[in-house]
Amino acid sequence: MKDIYVGRQAIFDRKMQVYAYELLFRQGTNNCSNVQQQFDGDSASSEVLINTFIEIGLERVAGPHRVFINLTRNLFLNHPEIPFDKDRVVMELLEDIPVDDHLIEAVTELSKRGYLLALDDYIFDPVWDPLLPLVDIIKVEFPALTLEQIEQGLPTLRRHNVKLLAEKIETEEEYQQCLALGFDLFQGYHFSRPKVIKGQRLQENQLVVLRLLSALNDPDAEIEDLVNLISQDASLSYKILRYINSAAIAMPRKVESIRQAIVFMGLARIRAWASLLAISRMEKKPQEYFTTALVRAHMCEQLVTKNGGCAPETAFSVGLLSILDLLVDRPIAEIVEELALSNEIQDALIDQQGPAGKALQCSKGYEVGDWENADYEDLDVAEITDIYLLASEHAFDEQQALHEP
Repeated sequence: MKDIYVGRQAIFDRKMQVYAYELLFRQGTNNCSNVQQQFDGDSASSEVLINTFIEIGLERVAGPHRVFINLTRNLFLNHPEIPFDKDRVVMELLEDIPVDDHLIEAVTELSKRGYLLALDDYIFDPVWDPLLPLVDIIKVEFPALTLEQIEQGLPTLRRHNVKLLAEKIETEEEYQQCLALGFDLFQGYHFSRPKVIKGQRLQENQLVVLRLLSALNDPDAEIEDLVNLISQDASLSYKILRYINSAAIAMPRKVESIRQAIVFMGLARIRAWASLLAISRMEKKPQEYFTTALVRAHMCEQLVTKNGGCAPETAFSVGLLSILDLLVDRPIAEIVEELALSNEIQDALIDQQGPAGKALQCSKGYEVGDWENADYEDLDVAEITDIYLLASEHAFDEQQALHEP
C-alpha cells in the first residue's frame, strides 16, 4: 500500500476568508526538502493530481474551497485529461519553466477552455509578459522585491484582468503594506504561525471569550453549573441545539434543551462544542484558524481512540484549544494560566505531555510536514494519514453545519 501525505497552506482574501488552499503533498517520512529531492517535478505534480482527485477526493482535502497545484512544463504541454471542476483548481506555472512558443500555445489553449491559471513567484521579469493576458492570478513574491519595485510594477499588472496575490508574507507590517498596495489575496507564514506580541492588551471581545472558556472548562464544574452557564447565553444555546439537531449529528430524536443535550452527548462533548462556538466569536481572525482547530480536535480524538491512554473528549478539547495562541497573539502557556483547565489538558497544551499531548504533537507535525513528530504510538503512516483526512472531512462538514443560518 502506497502512503500519501497531504499538506495545505491557506490563501486568504482581503476579508481574511479562505479563498483557496495550495496543496503541498509529500511522500516518505523524511523532512519536506529531502522528500522533494527524491522525486522529479513531473512525478510530484502527477502524484498531487492523482491523489487529490482520484485516490482521496477534493472535498476531503479542501472542503468547498479552490486548490492551487504546481504543474511542470511537461504537464502544461501534455496535461492529462482528469475530470475535475475547472472552477475549483488553479494551475500554477512555476518560475523556472522556460517560456517559449510551445508553452504560450499550451497556456492559451488551457485559458480558452476555462482553466484557472496562475504565475508563481512573479518578480516582474519581462520573460513572462506574453502570458500576462492569459492568466487569472499573479503571485508576487514579496520578500524577493523591494516595496519600490512592487509599487512601480503593479500598474502594468493591473492593466490585465488578474487577481494579485502577495505570497511569502511573514509579518504584520508586510501584510499591511500589501493591503495598502491593493493586493487581492495573501499567503504566507504570517497567517499560519502565531504572532507573539508581549504585553498586548486583549480586546474586550477576547476577554469575554477567555472568561467563557475558563468557566466551560473548569474541571470542578457540575452538570447544573454548565447547564446554567450555557442556558444564560441565548446565542450559545441556540447554536448548540441547532448543531446537535443538524444532519451532521443525526440524532434519533429532537433535542430541545441543553440538559437533554448533555444527556445525549455527554458533559465532556457539550463542553467541547460550547468551547468551539465560543472560540468562533473571536473577531478579525481568519476562518482558517477555526478549520485548524477542528482538524486538530478530530485528529487528536481519533488518535487516542485508536490507542487509548485518555478520554477521547479530553483529546478533542486539547486539539480545539491548541489555537488559542493564534487567536489572542500570546504564548499558549500564558493563556492556559488564565483558564481553569485540568492539569491533564494544561500539560498537553503547554508541553505536549500525556496521550492527548502526544496526539496534539502528531497533529501539528502532520499539518506542516514535520514527519519526525507526526507519529503516534504504534500507528503506521497509512493509519495516521487516514485519520488526518477523516478529521479534515469532519471539520469542513461541521463548519458548514455550525454556520448555517
